[in-house]
Amino acid sequence: MTKRTSKKRAEWHTRAGRTITEAEAAKLADQFESEDLDLQGARITYPKKAGRPSLTGKAKISPQVSFRVSEDTRAQAQRVADERGTSVSALAREALEELLRHTG
Repeated sequence: MTKRTSKKRAEWHTRAGRTITEAEAAKLADQFESEDLDLQGARITYPKKAGRPSLTGKAKISPQVSFRVSEDTRAQAQRVADERGTSVSALAREALEELLRHTG
């Protein structure tokens, strides 16, 4: 469940995007509090941080390079990436790193 705050009031939404009403939220809270749940040893999880992990270290943001290509080049890159089970970004990064290794 995620919380969205608007100027009017906070709204809660399920993973599927359905809005939870105040009454439903109160009922769920009451149900949770009334059940005798054994949470000892339970693992608490948090939503993952958005974005990719840094390529330059945990506390740093990786530099970003972007460029335009033709539709054909993009489609061809996507096919190769799909065949390799990777992303177009990873494919481009690999190609650029390979070129730089050979040209110094």
